[in-house]
Amino acid sequence: MDTDQQGNVETAFSLPNELIAIVFDELDVASLLRCKQVCKLFHSVITDNVQLLYKIELFFGQLENGSRCNLDTAGRLRACREYQQAWNKLSFPNSGLIDMQDGHAWELSGGVLCQAMRSGLTCVQLPCKIKNIPEREWTINDLGFEIRDFTVDVSQDLIVAVEIIGAIPNLSCNIHLRTLMTGEHHPMSAVPFVTHLPSDMHEEFKFLIQVCGSRLAVQFQEHGDEPNSQLVVWDWKSGQQKLFIRDTDLRSFSFVTEDLLLVAVVLNDETPPRLDILSIDSLGEEALEYKDVSYICGLEYPKMKAEVMDMLIRSEPTPGWSPSQSVQPPFFFSRSNRIFTITMRVSPEINSTEECTVLIVPLSTVMAQVESSHDAPKRIVPWTQWGPNGSHMLLRSPSDAWVCYVYGMKFVQLLRWNQGNRARVYDFNKHSARRDVLNEQKTEPKLPWKRLGMAQSLNSRCSAFDEEVFTYLPGRVAIADMMPSNAPHNWEAAMIGEDNIVLVSPHARKYGYVAM
Repeated sequence: MDTDQQGNVETAFSLPNELIAIVFDELDVASLLRCKQVCKLFHSVITDNVQLLYKIELFFGQLENGSRCNLDTAGRLRACREYQQAWNKLSFPNSGLIDMQDGHAWELSGGVLCQAMRSGLTCVQLPCKIKNIPEREWTINDLGFEIRDFTVDVSQDLIVAVEIIGAIPNLSCNIHLRTLMTGEHHPMSAVPFVTHLPSDMHEEFKFLIQVCGSRLAVQFQEHGDEPNSQLVVWDWKSGQQKLFIRDTDLRSFSFVTEDLLLVAVVLNDETPPRLDILSIDSLGEEALEYKDVSYICGLEYPKMKAEVMDMLIRSEPTPGWSPSQSVQPPFFFSRSNRIFTITMRVSPEINSTEECTVLIVPLSTVMAQVESSHDAPKRIVPWTQWGPNGSHMLLRSPSDAWVCYVYGMKFVQLLRWNQGNRARVYDFNKHSARRDVLNEQKTEPKLPWKRLGMAQSLNSRCSAFDEEVFTYLPGRVAIADMMPSNAPHNWEAAMIGEDNIVLVSPHARKYGYVAM
């Protein structure tokens, strides 16, 4: 060691511990953990400093600090550790039942379960004692029209509700913008609603609705022998239309960022299905067929030997989401990464039994391909270049109706035996898998999680693809009891939120929840 280096080291060691901690707080967590291993002094400074320990806990839990919480840092650290232990043990101290309303539309978003009742809504904020979020119920009695479908964004106190006007063949859709707490016109919207005139609308159709910041996207899916699909994006605050795509090839979508969309595309039987990423701002508001869309890149599926019947992309929360101002959690899920689940239903040629795969793709995988495509628009990325080492594929079917089975980095599937009281939970937060499964698995009692530590092959029963499909994505998986054993209902589906898991029993007309 030369004289200058030795002098710098001696100077660093002569600083007060409080000042060293302030310097360490400027580091990212990876660098902080390396400093912890340098010497006893640095180890002591870090392990004795509440702010640095809290920063590390947020990193491993993939959480963000809540800015409006009244807890001090020591209280936040205790809550964060308790919260992560609850997920590690899949221990849910709180449970309850909620009556199912007669309406056909519902939404689970931001810890709030909303149900439509013709022209009104009932809302239940699910509790989380660790975050000091109480259970709360409220009702919006009458929005002034019959709700055909809706979504909510609790971070913006927003309801987006669809009203159908007129009769076939002259139907139109008004998409209303209301407040979640009162049902009044939203004060941030320049217009009370936006209107769309779907072409050739049938009596049976459905909507996919998602809000991301100032962007509102609605996909109108018409049923029939040649089902048409129309994707429209507005700036809901100004009422201005930003994008309009009309094509049978488009199956579903999800926001990647406020400007980028991930869309599922099935072009024909000769080419594999794709996940395309396109920029809203680069396309303009004029109606386009998909062949005229200049997407950034397209991520191909493996080659198929079966007809694709449907594809559905789900991801929660959207990138700009944050907790509602009515709650003040000490921390919440980080927006730095999340997973997309792409459910694909196929009809294999060799038999008549429908098959279903779920492809799990993290945001980091998508953005890596976007970054590689700046100088090559409409770049097609073969499956072998992105899928095997950046995704996880399952041969199993989530619920058709209760589609809130993904939140953040977690995915849940109900196991239908034993009254449907058990669920399989996947967690693709690689930091949790690395720290908690490898280290704490050595302690008693054993954690329920098993590490997903090697490439996974689809079961041999899958006949959708031309060849066997291998995927690898770090994570962990566990099976756990959900509701208390004395719950009398036969549960049929599971949904997941940031702090809870919700079970559904349409037969008993009940929701059951377990919460942290």
